[in-house]
Amino acid sequence: MRVTAFTQLITVLAVTAVVFILPVQAVSFILVLELALLLYIKHDRMTMAAIGALTVFTGMMILLQLLFQSSLEVAMIGGLRMLVMTMAFLCLLAATRIQDIAQALVERFHMPCEYAFMLTTALRFVPDFLTDSSATLDAQSCRGYSNRGNVFKRMYSYLVVIKPLVMRAVAKSDTLALSMELKGFGANTYKNMKKQELGIGDYLVLTVVIILSTYKFWVKYL
Repeated sequence: MRVTAFTQLITVLAVTAVVFILPVQAVSFILVLELALLLYIKHDRMTMAAIGALTVFTGMMILLQLLFQSSLEVAMIGGLRMLVMTMAFLCLLAATRIQDIAQALVERFHMPCEYAFMLTTALRFVPDFLTDSSATLDAQSCRGYSNRGNVFKRMYSYLVVIKPLVMRAVAKSDTLALSMELKGFGANTYKNMKKQELGIGDYLVLTVVIILSTYKFWVKYL
């Protein structure tokens, strides 16, 4: 059952909203579902690296909360909710084409095409940036570069990688701007694409999202 980008966006937005009102057990169950879905859609090296990076970032946020005298339970629950939110967006990027997300933002959410393109282009550049960083590290290693040592030495040694990455990003941006100009990018760009019609699967998913989003109402009055 395939759903449109609009339904997937609504689902992700609903998850990020209800994750603050659902009990911890439900949030943990959503996290397990997200991991299973993500590994089912795409289980390559980059996906595993992204999951690892999100886990490390969540651990750092938990440590920061502990440093500001939050209790361990509050810090763990806050980290779990944040991990579920970020994992939802990762599932969206893995399951949906970038151009479909942009089209849904323009058609359904009536976002100006320039802002939609800006947002989706930033998302598209994330995997490209990771690929370029890996290629740059390999090139620097061939020139005798070494990133061994403790954490601080490795962070300092990565400074030699930043400049080539920035230069490559600027070059890609210039090429992208020139391509957009030659192809006549404008308000009619997404209108000429095939419309994303909602099907039975979309209505089923949206119904489930509405039921879960009104969880507090059902618990209180039923």
